[in-house]
Amino acid sequence: MAKLVPFSGPFTKTELMHLIRRTMFGLKKADINHFKGKTLQQVVDELITVPNIVPTPPLKTYYTRSNNVNIDNIDVNVPFGETWVNTGYPSNVNPNPNGNRRLSYKKWWTGLQVQQERNIREKMVLFWHNHLATEDSVTEQAFMAYYTNVILRKHALGNFKQMVRDITLDPGMLRYLNGYLNTKAAPDENYGRELQELFCIGKGPGSQYTEDDVKAAAKVLTGWQIVTSENINGVTTVVKPYSKYTLSRHDVTDKKFSAFYNNTVIKAVPTPKAGEEQLEAEKEIDAMLTMMFNTQEAAKYICRRLWNYFVYYELNDDIETNVIEPLAEIFRTNNYEIKPVLQALFTCDYFYKSEHRGCMIKSPADFTVGIVRQFGWPIPTDPSKYEAQYVASESIRNFTVRQGLDLGDPPNVAGWPAYYQTPSFHEMWVDTSSYPERKSAYESLCINGMTTSANLFTDASKSIPIKFNFVDFVKEFENPQDPNALINEAVELLFGVDVSQTIKDTLKSNYLLLGQSSDYYWTDAYNTYIANPSTTDPEGKRVPTMLRDLFVYMQSAAEFHLS
Repeated sequence: MAKLVPFSGPFTKTELMHLIRRTMFGLKKADINHFKGKTLQQVVDELITVPNIVPTPPLKTYYTRSNNVNIDNIDVNVPFGETWVNTGYPSNVNPNPNGNRRLSYKKWWTGLQVQQERNIREKMVLFWHNHLATEDSVTEQAFMAYYTNVILRKHALGNFKQMVRDITLDPGMLRYLNGYLNTKAAPDENYGRELQELFCIGKGPGSQYTEDDVKAAAKVLTGWQIVTSENINGVTTVVKPYSKYTLSRHDVTDKKFSAFYNNTVIKAVPTPKAGEEQLEAEKEIDAMLTMMFNTQEAAKYICRRLWNYFVYYELNDDIETNVIEPLAEIFRTNNYEIKPVLQALFTCDYFYKSEHRGCMIKSPADFTVGIVRQFGWPIPTDPSKYEAQYVASESIRNFTVRQGLDLGDPPNVAGWPAYYQTPSFHEMWVDTSSYPERKSAYESLCINGMTTSANLFTDASKSIPIKFNFVDFVKEFENPQDPNALINEAVELLFGVDVSQTIKDTLKSNYLLLGQSSDYYWTDAYNTYIANPSTTDPEGKRVPTMLRDLFVYMQSAAEFHLS
C-alpha cells in the first residue's frame, strides 16, 4: 500500500492561511499572528486539540410583546437568561415554548461558530451534522435537536465507532429515521439503510452490501422507542427525551448478513434474563457495528468524505491510491479515532498542492460567519450581554439561511448536496438565487451593520450598535499607511487566490487614491485621520468611507468567494 507523503516544502504564511481557511470559519489577522513562527506540526496539533468542555447551552432570550410592553410569559419555569435544556414544560401550555427553544438552539449554534475557539471543532461539528444528518423541521423538538448536537460535539474529534453507536440510539435520530416505529411485526428499514448507504459504508466501488443486509440491519434495530413526556404530579409534561427498549417489539431471530460482511450471523437471545433485555439488544447493535467497521470500505468512505469537505471534490485514481487508502489504514489502525486521520491529512503533501488552494466555493457558513470574524463585527463577548449576542446571531443565521444553509436543517438525510452531489459539489452553493443573497449579506453587514433591538427585554438602554470599523481592521496590517502594502495584504487576507498586479493597481487607484496619481494622497489622508478621527480635513475624514468601499467591492470579487 502507498504511504501518505508528508508535506516537505517550506511552511510559509501562504500554507498557514490555506490551512486556517479550511479548518476554521474565516481567516483573521489575529489567527495568522497567533500561529506565526510555528511549524506545520505545531499548528496542526493545536488546531486538532479541542478542550473537553461542553459550551454554555442555549439560553432563554425570548418573550412576547403586547401594547409596547415586553411580557415574560413564554417558558415561565425558565428564568430569562437561563438555559432551558434541562427544564420540561406542560404539553398543553400556551404559549408553547418549543418553537422559541428551537430558534434559540439555532442562534446558539450560530453564535458558537462566530465565537469559535482557535481550533477545528466548529468545522467538525458541521461536518458530522451534514454526515449524520437530522432535520429540526422533521423532529420538531428542541430537546432532540440540542442533544443530538451534544453527541456530535462530544465525538467531533473522538471515536467514530462510538459516535455512530451513540447516534443510533439518540432520540433525535430514532425520531428522524423512524427507528421508534421499527418493530418485529412491521420492520422499518429507514435507519438500517442509511446506516450503511450514508453513514458507514457509502456507495463507492467497494461497497457491496445487499438489500438483504438492509433488512437484517432493520431487524437488529427493532424494539426501540422514545419517551418524550411523563406524568409529573398529574400533568403531562414534555421532558428531555430518552430511548427505551421493549423486548416484545424486538425481533429475536438470528440476523444473517451477506458475503460482503463475511456471512456474519448475529445471534439473538430469545429470552434474556430479567433486567438484561436492553443489554442484550445493545449487544446485537454492537455486533452489527463491529461487523460494518471490519470492512475495508467503512474507513475509506469516511476518508473520502473528509477529503471532499476539507480539500477538494475530485476523487481520481491518484487520490484513491495515495491519499484515501493510506488515510483509511491510519483510521483502522487507530480503531477509528478521528484525530490521527485529520493530523495525517493536514500534514500531507496533497493538502498543500497548488491545485487544492483557493479551489472551493465557500459554503454560506464559511462565507457569512467568515465575514463577521474576518472583519471583526463587534458582537459583545461579555456573558452578561447574552441577549444582544442572540439578536446578532439571528441576523447572521438569517443571511446563511437565505444563501441555502439553514443550520440544523439540511434538506434531507444525505445533507447539503454541495458536499456530495457529483459533479457539481461546491459549485451548487452559488446560483442566480443565492448570489444576490450573498451580495445582500456583505453589503448589509459592511454598510448598514445593525443595532440590537430597542425592545430588549432586560433593558432597552442596553441596545448595542454593531458595525464594522474598517480603520481598526487595517490598523492590524503591517504598513496600512502605504497604499501598496495595504492592498497587497488585503488581497492576501481576503482572496483565496492571488490576483495580477494590474488588479491590485486598479484597487489602489479607485479606492485609496480616488483617481489621484501619487501614493502620498492615501498616506497623508490616512495619517491625518489616525491623528484625529474627528478631523474636518476633507481628505482625512473620507478614510473610513474609502476603506469601507474598498472592502465591499473586494467582497464582490469571485476570488473572495473561494477558499
